[in-house]
Amino acid sequence: MSTRNLTAVEGLRFLLFLGILVFHCVSNWLPIGWGGVEAFLVITSYFLTTKFLKNESCNNIRIGGAFVHRIKRLYPVYITVIAFAVLLSLTTRVGNASDSVWYIFVSQNFRCIFSGDWASLDFLLGHFWYIALDVWLFLVWIVVLKYVPRKLYRYAFITSLIIGLCWRTCFLLLIPDNISISYVIPLGMLDSFALGGLVALNTKERVGKDILMWSEIIVGAVGVGLLTIYNAYLHNCSFGDSYQLYQSAGGYMHNPLTGNTYFFVALFFAGVLRYCVDTEKKHPLLSWTPLVVLGGLTYELYCFHFPIRTLAQHFISNELIMLLVTLLLTVLVAILWKKWAAPIVERIIH
Repeated sequence: MSTRNLTAVEGLRFLLFLGILVFHCVSNWLPIGWGGVEAFLVITSYFLTTKFLKNESCNNIRIGGAFVHRIKRLYPVYITVIAFAVLLSLTTRVGNASDSVWYIFVSQNFRCIFSGDWASLDFLLGHFWYIALDVWLFLVWIVVLKYVPRKLYRYAFITSLIIGLCWRTCFLLLIPDNISISYVIPLGMLDSFALGGLVALNTKERVGKDILMWSEIIVGAVGVGLLTIYNAYLHNCSFGDSYQLYQSAGGYMHNPLTGNTYFFVALFFAGVLRYCVDTEKKHPLLSWTPLVVLGGLTYELYCFHFPIRTLAQHFISNELIMLLVTLLLTVLVAILWKKWAAPIVERIIH
């Protein structure tokens, strides 16, 4: 893949992070800002699938080795934020520091399913449900890519997409009181990874890329719009009020149809990703140097922003100022981490 297209994806990543940051700081400004998480899953799957497609054979790819490499990539900053949360919990006596064990073994999502609630450190680590989802989906997807014959990739990806949709739909129908099980474990978001795999497959094969790109963007956007209208009907409210219901999973995950808003959001961003990786298109905004540089820090920014936001909320009442302060501090901490702390922690973990 050309450098130009990689920079466009990095620029996209930072914009997605900004959406998530706004959602976490002032959710009513961008109720569907959580869509960035869906996009990150699509992007992760795209690069993982592309890597497998570049290898002539999958026989020399070890599942354990690939998974350990992923853990080593994610864990330095991940563990650092957990350690900070434990320290703050011990000093303020808020939350139970022992709950950190769930996060260390990226099993907090499974705890939520079985207990019906998140761990007590969620006030600082509430965003880490996505990291756990990413880790286990990564493992599932490696198994799919290694053991499914390449000539059957397309069918396997479409099947994975259907499994993700059916998982959410069935559990929202069967266990409506525990909506978490429908989306916080790997099978519940398998359709997002499947879309990323299909983007990688079609990019390599050069099959009707413009038609696919615009179809995904339009169908994704229209799908979200129609489900928002349907949710407005269910709640007997206006379209604007229905859109605000995206601030909380309970506002739209109560119904099997609106609960699949995730799919249409992921579909939309699959189309956007196709645009970013298209070598025949220019991406002046997404390739803007500041966006690209910050996009390279997206994972660090994501990990640090939530606890920083939590602390900022205690001292700053104005939402706009709190948002700006959180952004600036998060960027500063991420840069300092990358330059000074990361090499030390990585050496310890490795």
